[in-house]
Amino acid sequence: MVKQNVKEIIKKPENNTGFKDAIRKRTILKHRADLLKISVNKEEVAREQLEVLEFMLASEKYIIDSSFVIEVIPLKDLTPLPCTPEFILGIINIKGRILAVINIKKFLNLPEKGITNLNRVILLKYQDIELGILADEITRSTKIYPDKLQATNTTLKGIQNDYLVGITEDRSILLNIKKILTSKMIIINDEV
Repeated sequence: MVKQNVKEIIKKPENNTGFKDAIRKRTILKHRADLLKISVNKEEVAREQLEVLEFMLASEKYIIDSSFVIEVIPLKDLTPLPCTPEFILGIINIKGRILAVINIKKFLNLPEKGITNLNRVILLKYQDIELGILADEITRSTKIYPDKLQATNTTLKGIQNDYLVGITEDRSILLNIKKILTSKMIIINDEV
């Protein structure tokens, strides 16, 4: 008799109340999962995001591609260099490497604010060029969609548009680090 009941359950599992409970539980769990799942726009998943470092310059938000950033350090032990352009603040020693520090505000013709405790040096590298740029304040690291950038706004006062890539929806200005680091203004071959 027991063998016959087992055979019937195996042949017709729908007669088994345990099997019905398992199906019901699975249906309930699937329904809950459907309610809790986050809807994701497939276009946004497919688009590439760019990780950027956001910082302040002259009361405006600027961003740079994080792939160029080596590290961010406080401004200290800066040694001024004579006979250099006005935008070069001086040099610093970073773990035995001597790097130039550029006042990016002067380079881009932005209004000066002065140096405070919030100033940071963003150490950058592109190919074999390494240097630091002075930021008023580091705000955050975030991601942007490069395809959502607006064209550079020619009404931005004093900024040389050659060094701008675009403007994000929240009005952050993306700088072109490749062009800045390879600018003829930065490379100095003068002899004194």
